[in-house]
Amino acid sequence: MNDNSYVDDYQPPPEITEPAKSDTIKSSDLTSSNSETLEDQNIFFMLGVEDGSDEVKDSFLNELQKVIWDDFIENDVNLLITSDEKIKFDELMARKETSEEVQDALVAYLEGLIPDLEDIMLEKALDLKSDLFVERMNGLREYCVNNVVSLEKINTAEKLMSEEKWYSSAEVLNEIDIK
Repeated sequence: MNDNSYVDDYQPPPEITEPAKSDTIKSSDLTSSNSETLEDQNIFFMLGVEDGSDEVKDSFLNELQKVIWDDFIENDVNLLITSDEKIKFDELMARKETSEEVQDALVAYLEGLIPDLEDIMLEKALDLKSDLFVERMNGLREYCVNNVVSLEKINTAEKLMSEEKWYSSAEVLNEIDIK
């Protein structure tokens, strides 16, 4: 079962007006027009909000990282470590340091226990990225319910997305005039 509740819980900063891990989302800041892979797409291009300030973008990326980390802690950790390992994990969680210091300690600890931790976090980041894009598409579909031309573009974008052509799909959505 694919539970996307963490997507529903996330609220973008007010400066990002489009409906709607880790370093993966940050590293995808450069959109490659030669690549259609989800991993290579710029999240801001996908969400149609490229004109925000660097400060707003950084804040948004930090929030996405927090959503991914919180979801990982809540839903995945207990499935990936033993009850004995969980004791040490809980001790680290209870430390009275900044959340960043605690997170760094937890990552260091978990990397020793979970060899594919980076791959897991990458997958969670990509899932969130695709979920946010689908949310954008659904929001546009609702907003443009009476605009046949826009609905045709949304359907085209959806078809491209289903073919794993993420760049082309976002490009089509970005052509929709919502003013």
